[in-house]
Amino acid sequence: MRAAALTTLTILLIALLCPADVLSWRNGGLGLYPKSTAPLAWNDPAAIWWKVPTPIKANACPILVGDRLIYTTEPAGLVCASAQTGQTLWTASNAYEDIIELSPAEEQELARAKSAMEGMADKLKPLERSHYKLQRRLRNDKKNAVLKTQLRKLRKEIVTLKATAGDILERFEKPKTHDVNGYASYTPCSDGKSIYVCNGLGVVAKFTLDGQRLWVRKMEQPDHGWGGAVSPTLVGGKLIVRFSDYTALDPETGKELWRVPNPKMFGVPASFELEGQWFLYTCRGELIRVADGKKLPSQDWTIATMSFAFFNTPYLEGNRLYVVHGAQGIQGDAYCMEIPGTVKELEAKGLTQVWYRELFHDRYYANPLVVDGLMYTFSMQHHVQVLEATNGELVYDHLIKSLNGRTFPGLLYVQGKIFAGEEEGTILFLEPGRKFKEYARYQLEECRSTPIFAGKVAYLRTLHHLWAFK
Repeated sequence: MRAAALTTLTILLIALLCPADVLSWRNGGLGLYPKSTAPLAWNDPAAIWWKVPTPIKANACPILVGDRLIYTTEPAGLVCASAQTGQTLWTASNAYEDIIELSPAEEQELARAKSAMEGMADKLKPLERSHYKLQRRLRNDKKNAVLKTQLRKLRKEIVTLKATAGDILERFEKPKTHDVNGYASYTPCSDGKSIYVCNGLGVVAKFTLDGQRLWVRKMEQPDHGWGGAVSPTLVGGKLIVRFSDYTALDPETGKELWRVPNPKMFGVPASFELEGQWFLYTCRGELIRVADGKKLPSQDWTIATMSFAFFNTPYLEGNRLYVVHGAQGIQGDAYCMEIPGTVKELEAKGLTQVWYRELFHDRYYANPLVVDGLMYTFSMQHHVQVLEATNGELVYDHLIKSLNGRTFPGLLYVQGKIFAGEEEGTILFLEPGRKFKEYARYQLEECRSTPIFAGKVAYLRTLHHLWAFK
């Protein structure tokens, strides 16, 4: 058996033997919970073990470390809650104000500047709204000279008004983001002893399980105006993060070890081990050696006119990686890529394409899933497309017409069922197989997160609550 297949088997065995911990996004990236015994009928009041409000929203998934749930809040918050009750044990913040050291004089100047900004809010907010609307109009009418002149004038007015508050605020100015994405869409990760967390301010930090910050690093800001969402992962003894480049940090110190420039994207890379060495593979088809960050022969796929639309994580099964990406009305692509048997072959030629299948032209936020020889995909506009994992032949394409929201939650395999969801709170469990069949469907509340499962319990972070089902 090849090393890649052995690695997958090891991951699965760990997941089965240690159901109490879910230490990273999608339970190690695969989204597999085959031995969970948690209830799936979450619309049954008897299934709700507890439910606690989360007044500050966020999109990231919780993780479970022992008896502690770890989750994020906007814009830079980190919360540790009891897995037994949902009650908060401790909170921390990694905003600029919390990590940038200031002299007493600078602290006074910052307080004065903040007060000045609050006083001009009534003037500033209407200007910023007008600025946003003009930008959108100009995006659809790029040659309109009148709009360009209006936008330049408005920008100057906003800059002049902000300048009255003082220069110190520039050090604390947040990067741009989209209202839906926010700053807290990065799921934390853990090695079972410490917690690693990122946020859309470009900040990475390490905490003990008791909430003590061990180190913090301010990196570059996300490279897209919608913010970022590449959750940190621990691979081969390194902490892998991305704000504008894939970057490896020393988990002990936060020191940067290497970085690989890459175009804008949002997907967490898959990882695999071959002959004792670790590698990353992104949904854009970039192959990176974890030891030193060397980029190996890669596919470097592109999407015309929407180059950033790479949102998910490839699915690893045995020595094959299954990839899906696309953009609405432009393209939709599914690939099966094979990992060679030796590092020498991998470094010389990269991965080999086994098959390609054109899919419905749409975005694919949800990660692909492979179960019993079938590859499952779920597009933003609610197309469930199932392919033969061996050759990419289409098994079925089913449009779920009654859904409205975008399909941000990833696909999971739970107790022989396939979990799927959408942002308005519809929860779906599908029967695996060659025909589309719903096992269960119900409505909770707005949700962009993916649930986690630990033994008899399922946990879900919605926009307004943290839920436990048992």
